[in-house]
Amino acid sequence: MAASELLKKSRKFAKDYAAENIPKEYVFHSVQHFSETVDAIGELCEAYQLSPETIEEAKIAMWFHDLGFSNGWTDHEFRSAEIAGEFLKKEGVSEERIERVKEYILATRGSVEPNSLIEEIVKDADTSHIGTKAYFTKLGLLKSEWDAHGRKAFTDKEWLKFNLEFLQNHKFHTAVAKTTYDARKHKNILKLQKQWKALLEYEQNLLPQEKLEQALTVPKKAERGVETMFRVTLRNHNNLSRIADNKANIMLSINAIMLSIVISSLTPKLDANPRLIVPTIIIIIVCMISIILATISTRPKITSANYTDEKFLEKRFNILFFGNFYQIPLDKFEWGVNKLMHDESMLYSSLAKDLYYLGLVLAKKYKYLYICYNVFMAGLLLAAISFIISFLPNGPV
Repeated sequence: MAASELLKKSRKFAKDYAAENIPKEYVFHSVQHFSETVDAIGELCEAYQLSPETIEEAKIAMWFHDLGFSNGWTDHEFRSAEIAGEFLKKEGVSEERIERVKEYILATRGSVEPNSLIEEIVKDADTSHIGTKAYFTKLGLLKSEWDAHGRKAFTDKEWLKFNLEFLQNHKFHTAVAKTTYDARKHKNILKLQKQWKALLEYEQNLLPQEKLEQALTVPKKAERGVETMFRVTLRNHNNLSRIADNKANIMLSINAIMLSIVISSLTPKLDANPRLIVPTIIIIIVCMISIILATISTRPKITSANYTDEKFLEKRFNILFFGNFYQIPLDKFEWGVNKLMHDESMLYSSLAKDLYYLGLVLAKKYKYLYICYNVFMAGLLLAAISFIISFLPNGPV
């Protein structure tokens, strides 16, 4: 059986099993969590260039690693490993591979230290949500799950303290996971610390209840909406740019064909038909002007700006634009991109500049195309009238 086919069957089995056997109250340990950990596994494994077979086994493990919740929280990893083993055995998978998958599942236990790189990757993928923007949303789901199944009843203060301590003691094992998730995890810790401080100030009557509620409520940021806005707008601008280039190519092709026909067919006959001189000259001029305008509209132009750290930090330099960064040393560019990754305000500022300058380029393209099409239409009309007049009985000879 092909590797991809086994992974597809594993995914389908896990989804079906979860839908039928895991109580709906497990809103955190759900199919979405399985899918997110599988995605994280793929990214981490790819970074370490692991073999396709190893990646497949790790992904299968993540599809199965929480299916044991069908019989409760306690020791669910052992039940998950058994479920995976039974499924893989039915699929004719070798005993050696089955044991590896089961080891990866058991490696997700919180008390277990990983013994290999792949086990480190598995543990990092299972807790990758704590290093994402969705952390507080996931935290709410986890508390709802714990409240529903009575694993432990937490007051708001106990829950906050528990999660703050967990994040402070948690560590990602692989270097790639640290690079990918640590910065956001640190921001999440700072947010929890602010909430903890607000709670203590409230208990000391230093903070009104309204302020406490504001501190404990994590606002639903429009980050996804903002990113969607940039993505859709930039895509639309790129599509408009391609349309403009296609229109320019059409004008270049049509006028080139017309020029070749005029030069090859009409020019040799001008001595015998002098009345065709004026219409021919008009057509040639119109075609040349149209070609020049169409070429100008698509002519590439690289603008550049002198880079300084001050300009970049003051958001006056867009490091994402190739015309700006291609002359910057690699270490400066990596430093700047790293800054953008950890500063949303600076990142959105750079994206806004990118959008603005792309709009300027589009405006230039469509301006010259507008003139080009108008010249072409007016020129054709003038040439047609000139041809008609030249062939009238009393027309110019």
